[in-house]
Amino acid sequence: MEEGTPGQAKASALPAEVLGLCGLALAMMAFATWDQWAIWSTKEDYTFGYLVPAFSLYVLWDRWPQLEPLLSARAPSGPDAPAWLRRLALALTLLCLATFALGAAGRAVFGTGVVATMAVAFGLMGSILGFGFLAVAAPGGAAPSGTARWRALGLLLFPAAIWIVSGPFLYLVDNQVKGPLLAFVTEFVAGVLRVSGHEILVRGNIIVFANGQQVGIADACSGIRSLSACVFVGAFLGSLWVEGGFPGALLRRALLIALAGLAAIALNIGRNTYLSLHAGEHGAAAIDRDFAGLEPGAEGFSALGTVHDLAGNVAMAGAFLILLAFVPLVNRLGKLRA
Repeated sequence: MEEGTPGQAKASALPAEVLGLCGLALAMMAFATWDQWAIWSTKEDYTFGYLVPAFSLYVLWDRWPQLEPLLSARAPSGPDAPAWLRRLALALTLLCLATFALGAAGRAVFGTGVVATMAVAFGLMGSILGFGFLAVAAPGGAAPSGTARWRALGLLLFPAAIWIVSGPFLYLVDNQVKGPLLAFVTEFVAGVLRVSGHEILVRGNIIVFANGQQVGIADACSGIRSLSACVFVGAFLGSLWVEGGFPGALLRRALLIALAGLAAIALNIGRNTYLSLHAGEHGAAAIDRDFAGLEPGAEGFSALGTVHDLAGNVAMAGAFLILLAFVPLVNRLGKLRA
């Protein structure tokens, strides 16, 4: 058989207008990276943000074999999405582009700020999702199926929405829950200590032991750092390894993210309980030394760091391992039969 027959022809390249949208999306992602860099470089809770551009592009690359046919006029034809829905998608996409542009202008003129960051991130997310939904095309100018449009949107959901976790999450969730979460962790740890037989007093976020030793549950110990990082990791693992089609996969990915948050909070409570017990027995200053009692910088100081830092690292590693264990369990939900 002669090579290059029409039936064996290689898939056509992306249309020029789709290439233009791809270039625009990448440029918007680059600007969002520059904008959120100010958060990643100044907020220790958000150092995972440096991974967001790379992970977003990696998921796009991983899903490209499924996404490329939809964008290169090879999507299945069939009943298209209703005309009113397509018009609404176009209007929302234009609105998101305008939101991004206003946020970018505000960021360039006035510097970092909550309004600019939220406008850039939400504008980026809406624009990418809108581009994908509207750019789907079928061969020969036929109408693509509505299912194909929704599939493209689903494939782009993580690369577009993850920018909300690495930036606006600080203003939408972090600042709102840090105080209540800190109070909850303090009360829970105090309850565990009382049940275990310790006589303590709670003064605000400070736990006072009967021997006079005190340990404070600081803002950094509220668990928001592990919460934001685990939400990011849960979203990434879900985007790659949670199986199934819409809507089952979307629901299981949301479940994995929720489990990631719960795992972060639970392990953080365990970490704070252990540190409180250690401080009550060895003194409050002991958690800022290594297990041998050496100060940082002293000769022979442990490579594992202080007791406080080691406990935090163990909690984060434990949260990651728990998330890995959750993935097959969440996938299992999609295979259960009533």
